[in-house]
Amino acid sequence: MSSGLQLGLVLASVAALLSVMAIVKLLAQHYSWSAELQRKCVHVATGLYALSLPFTFREFWPVAVLTGVAVMVMLVLRLPRFAKTGLSSTLHGVERKSYGELLLTLSVGFLFFFSIDNPVLFVLPIAVLTLSDAAAALVGTRYGQNLFEVEASTKSLEGVAIFFLVTWIVSMVLLLMMTDIGRLNVVLLSLVIAAFGALVEADSWRGFDNLFVPVGIHLFLRSHLETSSLQLLMLTIVFLVLLFAILALAPRLRMSRHAARAYTVLIFLICAVTALHNAILPLTAVVAHIVARWVRPCESPYPDLDLLAVVAGVSLFWLFLGEYAQHNALTVYNLTFAGAALVFLALAGRRRFVVTGAVAAVLFAAVLTITSWNPAAAQWSGTLWPWVTASFALCLGVATLWPSALDRHRAPRTLALALPVPLVLFVTGSLMS
Repeated sequence: MSSGLQLGLVLASVAALLSVMAIVKLLAQHYSWSAELQRKCVHVATGLYALSLPFTFREFWPVAVLTGVAVMVMLVLRLPRFAKTGLSSTLHGVERKSYGELLLTLSVGFLFFFSIDNPVLFVLPIAVLTLSDAAAALVGTRYGQNLFEVEASTKSLEGVAIFFLVTWIVSMVLLLMMTDIGRLNVVLLSLVIAAFGALVEADSWRGFDNLFVPVGIHLFLRSHLETSSLQLLMLTIVFLVLLFAILALAPRLRMSRHAARAYTVLIFLICAVTALHNAILPLTAVVAHIVARWVRPCESPYPDLDLLAVVAGVSLFWLFLGEYAQHNALTVYNLTFAGAALVFLALAGRRRFVVTGAVAAVLFAAVLTITSWNPAAAQWSGTLWPWVTASFALCLGVATLWPSALDRHRAPRTLALALPVPLVLFVTGSLMS
């Protein structure tokens, strides 16, 4: 397919999206559809179209262009001038704050990039997001009686149950049609995907289910598509034990049950898709955040959820950048979370310089040691200690001299401090290799 034709398909795709929104708007006016129903109609139409992308495009660049153009269109539609009127009301007519349409678009681009050679890794997560999410929202809205809180809104157990059931069926059908794995593995793997996806969807907020559900399922499926039935069963048991343990500890950690469940998903996913030693520093950052929240409470209304969103976003950023540059990103991934952990622990140390210095020394040694445990492909940085020193100096300096700057929006500001030096290291290493 020529480049011109592919660009034409990109523009036609954006035009089709806007046309769907216009049709939904007209139907909503004629039949008095609710704002939630309008939003889900656009969601389903977008998802169904996205399912055709692996069979339409064989290269990533047109999908990247499509993703970029769609994100820009969505951002324009979020402007106050358009948000509650015209086409944009089909997305933003609901009262709750949501970034769902942006995250759905980004998820499509992310999954396409990682699934070019294996379409099931794209089709199954997008199908689950399209069908299960819509079914859960509509059933929950119409029949939901058993409600639970998620951030500042509520969801229903009825919606979660429908999400689980639809996901289980969709997963079994697609795994049978698109893979050669055994029947028992299909049933068990689909069951794990349904349980995992339902928990992620239940605990997502502000539309983050449009990112966490498909990407989480994709990462789990990519790591365990060939896993034996016994290992899948053991993974399920480990996940349940971890869930109940964190829920039991939640009150002592001054953590909501919502945050506890979300932390369980994050910890399980990190441990499921990477070597255990590469989960040490991200988990250290999570624990350090909890300690800092005890000692020096931040002003954000949902600090745990903010951290979860930022940790997930940064992890996906390094995963994508490493794959795109064909340059292993494990070293900079670990360095980023070591810096974040140092910021949190420096805030908790309240300018106790001896304690903070000891913490920095331990984290310094941890970065170097964990890097040495990774395969040779990840050890491209050469002499690493100057970069660790520079990153720690930046993180420690701001956390010590201007701690009040981290009292609001602590999680995103902390990762913003921890990211620049690893990013410079990665870019430098990529250019020199």
